[in-house]
Amino acid sequence: MTPSQLVAHFRENQNNNKTLKSLFASQFLGKFSAEELEGIGHWTQQEAPEEVNSALLRFLEEVS
Repeated sequence: MTPSQLVAHFRENQNNNKTLKSLFASQFLGKFSAEELEGIGHWTQQEAPEEVNSALLRFLEEVS
């Protein structure tokens, strides 16, 4: 099983955040983590590279 992490901004006009995260989680086997970053748009890694890198490093520390 492969650990997976979603780093994104869930807009309030989309589906309920909890439902959206559950939908993503149901598609993966193993540890799944979803981290929401506030104030960013569609291009998460370009708009907030430091925050994305920090989230990924935290996740990697958890699963290693």
